[in-house]
Amino acid sequence: MAAPIITLTTDFGLLDEYVGALKGVLLSYHRETRIIDITHGIAPQDILGASMVLAHAAVFFPDSTVHLAVVDPGVGSGRPILAVRTARYIFVGPDNGILSPFLRADPVAVHQVTNSGLFRSPVSSTFHGRDIMAPVAARLAVGMDISQVGPAVSVETCHLLATPEPQLVGDQLVGRIVSRDHFGNLRSNISAHDIGRLPGEGEIVLQATGITIYGLNTAYAEKNPGEPIAVIDSSGFIEIAVVSGNAGDATKIGLGGTVILSRQDLG
Repeated sequence: MAAPIITLTTDFGLLDEYVGALKGVLLSYHRETRIIDITHGIAPQDILGASMVLAHAAVFFPDSTVHLAVVDPGVGSGRPILAVRTARYIFVGPDNGILSPFLRADPVAVHQVTNSGLFRSPVSSTFHGRDIMAPVAARLAVGMDISQVGPAVSVETCHLLATPEPQLVGDQLVGRIVSRDHFGNLRSNISAHDIGRLPGEGEIVLQATGITIYGLNTAYAEKNPGEPIAVIDSSGFIEIAVVSGNAGDATKIGLGGTVILSRQDLG
């Protein structure tokens, strides 16, 4: 059997022992496991942000990869833990909305993780990622059937995050900023596909708090250092950036900030 692959998406950061402990548990079940860090830089308790990052990254992994996502502000409460199998992957994480994109995408199987025989002992009430989710993910990665984690549940009983969708208001497309990356680039929820919904002719104009950008560029190099720019990012969404700078700091547009697209004849 090829060495299993397990990815990690967490808000643990890298200053503490949490990531190392998680990896240690995974390796204790199969020393040859390939553990890939998607990110540990999710903002603390940012479930939506983690969900989006995982959705954008997961599709680039080989079939049978197990994706473990631990952003879990409800740890120690009665919130369930889920194992979700799709046509290509398995996902393990708390039932707090972090797995929403995969639950919405017609999963093959959804099970609640209840089989305590799979857990580490004792289970810490503050670190279910280490003591429950990691042992389950490790076993699933080496071929354990998902039915062994606990009972099957319907998607309708799972927690799904509200998905922010851009709205067409008159001749304007109104969206919002949904994430900020390490470079300070601000991703909106307006996709390249959405642009086709804009009525009228003329050049795209983007407006956000205190900023107006004329035109939609294809690369950062098309403007000068320090200039704001609107581009389609690598995941297909409109992004506000500052060339060789930090758009988040320069513009003060925060998460949830409004982004408005329109067409204007700038003749």
